[in-house]
Amino acid sequence: MAKTVTKVWVDTDNCTSCEACVASAPDVFEMKGDVAAVKAEAKDAAFLQAHSDEIIAAAGDCPCEAIKFEAK
Repeated sequence: MAKTVTKVWVDTDNCTSCEACVASAPDVFEMKGDVAAVKAEAKDAAFLQAHSDEIIAAAGDCPCEAIKFEAK
C-alpha cells in the first residue's frame, strides 16, 4: 500500500536553494527568495493525498534533506 502524505514542510535552515523539490513537485513547492516553500494549497488533505508520490520523490531528491513530511 502506498503512503499518503498528511503534512509537508521545508526545513529552511537546511535548504540550499537548489530547486530540486520544485523540479520534482512543482504543484507543491515554490521558491520564496532564497529558500523553498510549500505552496498554500498543499495544506489541504485532499491535495496532499493526490500529490503524495511527488512529495515523497521530492524529499528523496533533496540533496540536503530539507523536505520533510509525515505520512500514514
